[in-house]
Amino acid sequence: MKILLTSGGTREPIDAARFITNLSTGYTGRLLAEALAARGCELLCLCAAGAIRPEGENIRVQEFFSFADLNGAIKKALKGEPFDAVIHLAAVSDYSPTYIEADGRSFLPGRETKLDSSPQELRLTLRRNFKILDRIKSYAAAANRPKPLLVGFKLTAGAAPVKVLEKVRALAAADLVVHNDLAEMRGGAHPFHLYRQGRPVADCSGHRELAENIHSFINERTEALCC
Repeated sequence: MKILLTSGGTREPIDAARFITNLSTGYTGRLLAEALAARGCELLCLCAAGAIRPEGENIRVQEFFSFADLNGAIKKALKGEPFDAVIHLAAVSDYSPTYIEADGRSFLPGRETKLDSSPQELRLTLRRNFKILDRIKSYAAAANRPKPLLVGFKLTAGAAPVKVLEKVRALAAADLVVHNDLAEMRGGAHPFHLYRQGRPVADCSGHRELAENIHSFINERTEALCC
């Protein structure tokens, strides 16, 4: 099976030295990629700059920086080759800087130049990004590729069960949603909860069990398409 996996957090540039990012390290992506590769899967991993990278046979790694970089890399990958599944684990920025004002002067964000650090006040205008998850299958279809099984991820922080269901069901484009909550990650524990069509289907105690379940779902779908 061929899998496209994204991991790590995007970095939205303010200037050549500053950017907006998040707490994602790419750790879960690495463990998941290596566990799937050990099961014989071939993976192309799109990893954020600075993120932990998976290693091993059957794993190719490409780096991305920003939201725009990641979106372009996914489109290029899906155009270039067919994938049985896309595991979209990357923590993608909801917003990107579009306009900067410093001491009455205006600037456009970018990685080409560094802003002077003397202004007493720096104002950023942010633009909301679209959800890459919602477009992944259309990217494959536009390239005349079969639509891959799509796995999305949702992280919450102490969310009530009703709120979790609301967040999971909002990822309607995904065939399988993996949910975890920061409140459950204590003492080394890292449980995951799987949802299919908005309904819970499995609980996983850790990364290895998560990889086993995702592998089974992908294999099940691949066999169904072949029959």
